[in-house]
Amino acid sequence: MKKVRRRYLYFKLHRDGSQIEEKQLSLTLWKSLLSLYGEIKAADSKLYVIDYDETTGEGILQCTLPSLQQVIAAAVVIGEINGTAVSFEPKRTSGTIKGLNR
Repeated sequence: MKKVRRRYLYFKLHRDGSQIEEKQLSLTLWKSLLSLYGEIKAADSKLYVIDYDETTGEGILQCTLPSLQQVIAAAVVIGEINGTAVSFEPKRTSGTIKGLNR
């Protein structure tokens, strides 16, 4: 079986209003991915929130390489989380977390 290559996505979540918790962000990302691409693509993406700072809105997502563009598209279409208006801005992608920190 071929090894699945992962990609890491550094992002900033702009918001109007209260802070967004990591769990709320993760659930909303999964719901968006499910509604756009269905259960099979969502499961194949292996989407995971590695790190998220609630005060600055910056974080790192992990997903598989073939699903990277789908994850970005699903995140960008999110307009609000729990009544708070949000905007997702992908900053940088890399094959390693260390590569994002440069």
